[in-house]
Order: sequence, then structure tokens, then C-alpha cells
Amino acid sequence: MASVKIEPAGWVRVPRSLKHSARFLRLVPVPALWAGLAAAQTQLPVLTTSREVHQLTAEQAGRKYPVRVRGVITFVSEPLGQLFIQDETGGIFVEIQGDYGFRMQPGQVLQVEGVSAPGGYAPDIEPSRVQRVGQGPLPTPRKVTFDQMAAGQEDCNWVEFSGVVRCVRTSPLSWAGLDMVGGRGRVIVALGQPAPEACQRLVDAEVSVRGVCIAQFNRKGQLIQVALQAPGMAEISVTKPAPADPFGAPLRQSGHLLQYAPREEHVHRVKVRGVVTLQQAGRSLFISDGTEGLCVETRQTTPVQPGDLVEAVGFPAAGEYVSPVLQDAVFRKIGAVAPVPALEIRAEDGRRDTNHAALVQLEGVVLNRVERVRDQTLQLRAGSVVFDAHLDAPAGPQHRLASIPEGSRVRVTGVCLVPANLQLLAPNPQPFSLLLRSAGDVQVLERPSWWTVRHSLWVLGVMLAVFCSSLAWVAVLRNRVRAQTRIIREKAQREAALEERTRIARDLHDELGASLTQIALLSDRPRAAAPAELSENLRKVSMTTREMAQSLDEIVWAVNPQHDTLEGLVEYLSQSAEAFLEETPIRSRLKLPATLPRCPIPAEVRHELFLAFKEALNNAVRHAEASEMDIAFTAAPPHLQIVVADNGIGFDPAGVRAGGSGLKNMRQRLEAISGQFELSSRPGGGTVIKFTIGLK
Repeated sequence: MASVKIEPAGWVRVPRSLKHSARFLRLVPVPALWAGLAAAQTQLPVLTTSREVHQLTAEQAGRKYPVRVRGVITFVSEPLGQLFIQDETGGIFVEIQGDYGFRMQPGQVLQVEGVSAPGGYAPDIEPSRVQRVGQGPLPTPRKVTFDQMAAGQEDCNWVEFSGVVRCVRTSPLSWAGLDMVGGRGRVIVALGQPAPEACQRLVDAEVSVRGVCIAQFNRKGQLIQVALQAPGMAEISVTKPAPADPFGAPLRQSGHLLQYAPREEHVHRVKVRGVVTLQQAGRSLFISDGTEGLCVETRQTTPVQPGDLVEAVGFPAAGEYVSPVLQDAVFRKIGAVAPVPALEIRAEDGRRDTNHAALVQLEGVVLNRVERVRDQTLQLRAGSVVFDAHLDAPAGPQHRLASIPEGSRVRVTGVCLVPANLQLLAPNPQPFSLLLRSAGDVQVLERPSWWTVRHSLWVLGVMLAVFCSSLAWVAVLRNRVRAQTRIIREKAQREAALEERTRIARDLHDELGASLTQIALLSDRPRAAAPAELSENLRKVSMTTREMAQSLDEIVWAVNPQHDTLEGLVEYLSQSAEAFLEETPIRSRLKLPATLPRCPIPAEVRHELFLAFKEALNNAVRHAEASEMDIAFTAAPPHLQIVVADNGIGFDPAGVRAGGSGLKNMRQRLEAISGQFELSSRPGGGTVIKFTIGLK
């Protein structure tokens, strides 16, 4: 529609070109400016009717099509930069600014030359030249409905709209006039020269107004309200005058409003009477007529108190609540009676439509408190019902709502508001709310214990802080323990290395030292000995040398870190068993797993396990008188098991003499490496020895 923007506060926005174009036009002569614009638009067709301009899209209008339109002025306000003209195709808005050499008035025929502009809502004209070319009558107005105006079909056109005047608008001055209701909507009628007293006499009258259809829109160019811009009171025709005395209408009960009545018109004012229960000055007045409450929407600010008896006249309408409201009402005080007592209800009954707009009283527990600049809200719970209590007063020392702690049990008194439920097929319970008259409407019955949610959170926060501090201290202690553990581990490793060196020295002394001593003794015997004795000595030297080499090989294998693997252990034990049994009459069978896990085996474990394994083979060869022997390796993490079984003569383990060291040594060696030694044997049934160690 027209490029007239209404801000949220209701003020008129001056057309965007007015802020800078007037200064620009003072610097550049108008003919020169028009010549430059015309040269720039030579590729675009000249638009010669209002309809051609209106049919442009916003993007097309922004390309500045050249425009040359002739039409009659339907409305003009030079101070606001508003000009509407209309030709035979329709109306258009012109963004005027500056002085055009004559005073514009409705009825003048103008020749407007300029370019197209997107406008605030619909395309309009930015003029470069405005010339008066004559005088003519206003166009014949087209009778329109609210729906046609709201659809934008009559944008900027001179139209006629019929309806009932609801109230007089006095501010802002640029939109002073009337509010009308016709069809399914409300239309603002802005009068160029309003007469306040005459307008006041039109309230509740059926009238027809002729004017320019314009729009109120937001910053995004979206329509929010339709309006008529009329030059003056002469454009208003009364088809049915309003009653001379609005309070002379027959008295109606609140509960009978908007009930079915075949001969009653709901578009006109009705009169009600009741006792005031609450006033929101300039917004609403709540009254009770003895049967139920009623919300009266009024801009009147005459102060009244609870207990005052008033009469109100207004337009009944179905609003946002379960009961009708009286809109655009005025009231007068006619007396004073006893204040209406509050009706005690349960929270479950607060949703009943009979309680709407009534003064009620109920108990609840405070869940939350919300403070705003101009009002306060308490959120309360009674059983399973949650509702709000509002007070139109800022928070402060004089208002006790700010001092009511959460969790308090209170008794509240206020006007009950029950919203309408439009879900007729599947109605849902609607939450209700209360309007408080003052802070005194909230009576504290019981304050909560100190152990409230806030204090619980505070204690929890302290405990959390202590817990976090404990975690930090544990982390510090853990770091210290880790450092001490590292020191102890390094010390243990050094001690283990020293112990290993001591063991190697002992083995070298015991094994190699004894063998070398024996070789030396055999070598020192008389060289003149008999050949048989000499041959025997040489044989002993050779055997001792081989044993010494074997012992040295075992020691080197045990200390070599390259053999610290399970695979190296099994391989060495297998080779040792084959070599040891090769020169014996015992037939041996060796069973090895197909795959072995990658597990480290420390040198100490390998050494002790090898000696125990060697002792088991030696006992089988020397004492078992066996002809067959089975050796099986089983690696199933977390254990390695070695089984040495023979078919020898066997023995009774319980009858082994205490002085025997072979079995004892094997058991002690396995215990030293945290392993297990198992022996099973019986006379004539062979012997089975099992070694089990853990794998990491």
C-alpha cells in the first residue's frame, strides 16, 4: 500500500527521501537533475498510469523506471511529505519534499514526473517535477470491505468503507480520528482536520467514510493494520446516528452478553452495572454484578476503588477469555457499596468459566518469583495445579512480594482470568491466573524451613568445592606417590641388577669354578701314568669341558635380554630337552603350540624355570627307568604350563625321604617366581610334573 509507515508508538515515519533529497535538490538544479535521470533511464519504458507503477515488483521499482502520471489529489499533507493522486486506473503515493511553487489541496489535477521507487510497502513515485494543470472532482469512491482492504487490492485508492464507530482516537495528532469496525476487522480512520466534539458524537453510530486506503506496516514491509486517510469530517456520512445518551440504554446482565437473540444486534453498545473489584487505569476495569464478573476494556482513567458502584457502556465481544468482554467502553460512578467478598475456591476449580473475572481466594505454595520493571509475578502450585498471580506494581521495599521466599505457603486474593479454549473437539484444561490488587492480597501462612532449594544448592556447592579440593589434593598425593614409586622402582631395578650380577657371579663360581678346578687337578696328575689312566683323565677333561661350555651357554642365555620372550623360552627349553635326551635310550615326544603370544619373560623367571625343568628331566633319566617321555608346552594367557610325563617306575610322593633335595628345589624355584609346582606319581604308574607360571 502507500509509503506511509507507522512506528510501534504510532508516529508517522517521514518518507525516506525527505531526509536527504531536499538538501541534494538545493545543490543541483531540478532541470539538470531530471535531465541526468532521464538520460540514465533511456533504456526503460516510461510509465504513464498509476496501475503500471503499482504492478512493479520491489526489485523492478528499484531500477527507477521513468514515470509521467496525471491525476487528481485525493489527500495531501505537505508537512508530512504525503501526497496521494488518482487517475482513471487507480491511486498512487508520491514522496513529495520541498516547495513546488503552489499549495496543494484535494481536487487539484497534477502532472507528476519522476522515477519509480520500492516504497515501504508498495511501489510509489519519487518526483522530480510536480505541476498543477487544473482542477477536478474527487473520483467516485468504490465501496469496499475490510477483507478487500486487508488484501491490498485497494492500495492508495479512493474508497468508501461502512461500519460502526467504536471510539475516538486523539493521538498521535497525525492519526487523530476514529476507530471503526465493519465486517471482520477494525479500521483506523485518520482525519486531516478532526473535530473532537463531532467525532465523540459519532461513537456507536453507523457511518460511511470516504478516504484513501493506506496501510500500517512494520520495518519488514509487512501489513499489520489497514486505515483510511480522509481529508476531513465532510467525508463522513451517518447512516444511523448514535443514541443521544449512551447511558440511557437498557441494563444488561454480564451473563447474558452475546447470547443468541434473533432481533438483537451485537455491533452496538450495551450497558452493564456492577461493583468494582479491580481497576487497571487506562486499560481495564473489573466489575461484579452479583452473578459473575466482567472485564471492561476502557481507556478511561477516572479513578475508582473496590466497592464503587459503576455503570459502563461498551461493545460486547468474544475475546481471549472464556467469557465476553466489553470493549471500547466508558463508565461512570453512581455510588458506593460494600466491597465484593472474595469467593474461596480450590485450584482445581480455577479453570471453571463461572470464576472468570470474579474475585477469588485460594491457597498455594510459591514456586518462583519474577520481577520486571512495572510488574511482579508469583508462580504458585496447589496440588497438581500451577498458576500465576500478577501485580501491576514495580518491585520495591513498599511491596512485600519481593520478600516472600520460595516455598512459602500463602493465601492469595485476586481477579481470576480463565483463557478461552478453542479446541472444541479435544478440549484441554487451560491454566488460569490471578490479578492482584495490591501486595496485601498475598498473605503468608507458613514460611519454608531453612533447608530450601537455594540453601540446598549452596550446601551442595560447598560440598562440591570440598570434593573438588579433595580431588586436587588426591591428584597432588597421586603425583607424589607416582614420583616415589618411580624412585622405588628405579631402586628395585638397581637392586635387581645387583642381585642378578651376584647370581651370575655365584653361578660362574659354582659351575665354571668347580669345572676348572677339576680340569686343573686332572692336568696335574703325573705324566708318567699308565696309558689307560691317562686316557681316562683326558676323557674326564673333555667331559668336564663340555659341561662347562653347556653351563656357560645356560648362563649367557639367562642374562641375554634378547631372549626375554615367551617364544625364546619355549624354544630354548625344547632344544635343551632334545639335546639332553638325545644320548639316552628314552624315546621322547615334544608337543609345542602352533602360535605363542607376545609376552615378556624376565631373566630371573627364565633362569629358575629352566633349572627346575632341567631337574625334572634329570630325575626322569636317572631314577624313573622310563622308556618314553612326553613334554608338552601350553600357552593360554594368563598362564604358561609345562608338563613332563614319563612311563617309569614311579614312586609314592608321601614316602620320599626328607633329605631329598630334587623335588624340594623344583618347588622352591617355582615359588620364587610366583609359579606353581604339581607332582603326581604312583609306583608302577609313571610320574607327571607340571610347571605353571603367569604371563603378563
